[in-house]
Amino acid sequence: MDITMGLPELKDKIRHQLDLADEKVLRIVSSVFDNYLNEVVSYDAKGNPLTLSEYHNKVEEGLDDIKYNRIISKEDLSKEMQDWDNE
Repeated sequence: MDITMGLPELKDKIRHQLDLADEKVLRIVSSVFDNYLNEVVSYDAKGNPLTLSEYHNKVEEGLDDIKYNRIISKEDLSKEMQDWDNE
């Protein structure tokens, strides 16, 4: 692989190679992507493993929470946590 090749050029090269590939190569490439997307890349706050696709979904959920103002300030959270101790 040409080390100076940028991401756009690499994607174009792979698209061209996929257009020319036979079924065997396409199945191998598909398997590589499946394994990559199912690889554990992180863990949630409870210690549960997250695959790459699950991680991306969590990030999108968090961005939606911010977008739709489903957030709490640090101060309000601290007050809420103090109430937990009194229960």
